[in-house]
Parts: sequence; C-alpha cells; structure tokens
Amino acid sequence: MMSPSNPTAAPDARTLTSRTAQLRTGLIAAFLATCGSFFFWSTSAAVQHDRANNLRASVPAWISLLGVGFLSAPYIISWFLISRREQKSIAMGAGVACGFFGGFLLASPHALIAMFLYVGLSARNGPPDHGLVLAGFTLLALMVISLWIVWSAFKIGKVQWNTFGVAVGATAFYLYFGFQSLSLTAYRGQRGAEQKKVQSEMELYKPAILARETIIGLTACLLRNHMLHPEGEYPASLNPPPANWACQTKFASDAVPEFTLGYEPQKDAASGRMNDFQLTAMPGRKGIRGREPLLIDSRGIVFVDYPWEMENVTAKVMVMPSDFSNSQIDSLKFNLDRYVKDKGNGLAPPTLNAEIGGAGYENPISEGGRTRLEARDYETLYFPPRAGDSNRYALSARCKSYGQNCLRSYFVDYDGSMHAIAEPRAATADDPAPPRCEKGASECEDMIWEPM
Repeated sequence: MMSPSNPTAAPDARTLTSRTAQLRTGLIAAFLATCGSFFFWSTSAAVQHDRANNLRASVPAWISLLGVGFLSAPYIISWFLISRREQKSIAMGAGVACGFFGGFLLASPHALIAMFLYVGLSARNGPPDHGLVLAGFTLLALMVISLWIVWSAFKIGKVQWNTFGVAVGATAFYLYFGFQSLSLTAYRGQRGAEQKKVQSEMELYKPAILARETIIGLTACLLRNHMLHPEGEYPASLNPPPANWACQTKFASDAVPEFTLGYEPQKDAASGRMNDFQLTAMPGRKGIRGREPLLIDSRGIVFVDYPWEMENVTAKVMVMPSDFSNSQIDSLKFNLDRYVKDKGNGLAPPTLNAEIGGAGYENPISEGGRTRLEARDYETLYFPPRAGDSNRYALSARCKSYGQNCLRSYFVDYDGSMHAIAEPRAATADDPAPPRCEKGASECEDMIWEPM
C-alpha cells in the first residue's frame, strides 16, 4: 500500500471530494470575475466613446454569440464532468479546466499589457478611465483564480493521469484550432458587414450625389454658354431650356429623388442685367442623414447648408467637398515652399519630381520649360522661376473632367496669390481669389443663404 505522503498516490474519496469542491469554487469565482471584467470594459467611458465615433460596421451579432459559445463550452463541459461521481469523469473535467484556464494564463500577459496601454491612453488628458481600471483589476483577479484552478485541477488529475492528460490535450487542440477558425470566421463576417455598410451608405447618399451631379452639370452648361456669349445674360428660366442650350443635361424640378431643384436668375441692381444665377437642390424633409440643401452659382462652388439634417442644430453654409482640395494645388504649394526652405537653399526648383509632386499624380512630364502633372480630374502645370527671381514659381491646376467631377480651375501667381475660375479654361492672374471657406471646412460667413 502506498504511503499517504507519496505525491503520486491517488487521493481517497474524501480528499477527492474536497478538491472537487475547491475546483467548483474556482470555476464560480472565474465566472464572476469574467463577467465583471467584461462589464467594466464594455461600460467604460473610453469604449463607449469609441463605439459612438467608430465608422466601421459592427461585428454581426451571430459572430459575437459564436465567440461566447466557443469560450463557454469548455467551462460548461468541465462543470458537467466534475459534477458526476465517477473518478474518470472528474479527472476528465479537471483536465478540461486545466487546459482551458492554462491557455488563458498563456494569453493573459498580452491581455494585461493591452489593458495597461488602454488605461494609460485614457489618462492622457485627465484621470484614468474608472471603468478600464476596474476591468484591469478584475483581469488580475481572473489570472490569480486561473492559477488556483490549474493547481486544483492538477491535484485532481492524480485520480487518473491518462484521462486527465487526454482531456488537457483535447482542450488545447480545441482552443488552438477553434480560435483559428473563429478568427477567420470573424474576419469574413466583418468584411461582409463592411460591404453591406458600404452598399447601404451608397444607397443612402445616392440621391444627394445625384443632386450634386445634376446642378454641377447644369452649371457647366450655363457657364459654357455664357463664355461663348459674354455679352448675353443668363436665361430667365431653364424650363423650357433656352434656345442656345446645347447640353444634354435637362432641368426638371423633380429630376432627383427626394430633392427639388430650383433655378433663379440674379439681377444686377445697377444695370438690371441677369449677370448671375442660383441653382438649388432642396431635400424633401429634415431628419434624414445625407440630405442637406445644395446651392451653386456662377462661381461654380457647391455650397452646403450643414448640418441641416439635424434638428435643434444651427446649420452653417460650408463648402464640402471642394474642388480646391480635389485639385491638390494647396498641397503642392506646401511641398514646394518646404523644398525651397529646407532643400533648395532658398531657390525654387527648375522642374518638379515625384517627391515634390506628392501622391495622387502620375510621373511628372517636362515640356516647353514647364512641368506637367496629371491626376484624375486635374492637369497641373509648374512654371519655374523667372530670370532674376529665382525663389518664386507659379502653378496652374486646370479642371479636366469639367462638368462631371469638377468645375473650378486654380492659379498660383509668382507672388503667391491664389486665383480661381469656374469657366472651362485655365485660371489666370486676372481671375478673382477663391473665398476663404473654399480652402477648408469652415463657415462661409459672406454667403447669405437660409434655406427653409
């Protein structure tokens, strides 16, 4: 007979019952610590803020339920097996618990480091996030409880080592390959959700996009005709179209779903001539995301009353998106000024290269003493320094897809001044400066427009 002090001896029934009770207590404590950690994590201010500002599609609910089931299965199986009175069943349940919580202990340092990182980030502008701190403490408690469970399960494993070892191995196999499969399933589910969200966003914003394209196309026709007949006036009405209307774009107030189009010529008070116009696209009603009033005039700028869609919020007239940002002329000017200051010893370069040109352009082409940069919607020309003025340059960004993706063309003169025009030609130094709000998403304070 083996001595009771022999560590390899199987425990008697009373000892086995006591150790099983300890394991049950550990499992209950682990369950409570896990629930507490998830609760504090999910209700923390930082996580709530990220959820409110996250633009990505949410993970489908069935994937979250699948993950809960995947992690709950070993726990439930272990509890069921150790609840039976057979030694083989108890040893198997202890093996499952040992493998499951042992796997958690292997992964816990990474989780703990991530938790400390989140707590540190939350404390950058004030005290640490209380919810994240509590979640971190419950995670530490869960690590201690897991150590206790692994030790208790290991002592129970003396009942039947082979059964215990097989259960540990099977649980490790389940966790490793199951986690791989779950990660792949979650990735595919997330991609599917993102695709559905993109499709939904496209459907949501389709009327607004169509309204924008329609008034841009109509404006392009008006400006082309006016450029060909500068002595003439803008038409008094677009329905029916004027006699010299040579464009395919037709005006109809109900041409865009959920929007109503409007056209009003603007009469000059001094001369009495119709020297400008306003094309508007008004949403049918408020409260629908992606439905803001649009207005465009002879400047070729699409003004947006944003956020008109939101109740109890004062909307502001803005330009977004703008041809100015689409042309990239400001980014190119910034790159050139930085080059002149940091690398050119105060001298502007004779030509451009891909590094100065920046992203979004094809390879620069030198011709006729100028450098040409091509993008989807804009052709940009770089004019090198003139004789006797080696630190200055000029830029021209001409709209290529006129009436489709853009209307405005821009010119940066040698003195650094900016000029813009909405006619189908390159801008020059004689054209007016663009309004300040066209250069950034700011309120157009000089634009008087209050859509009802």
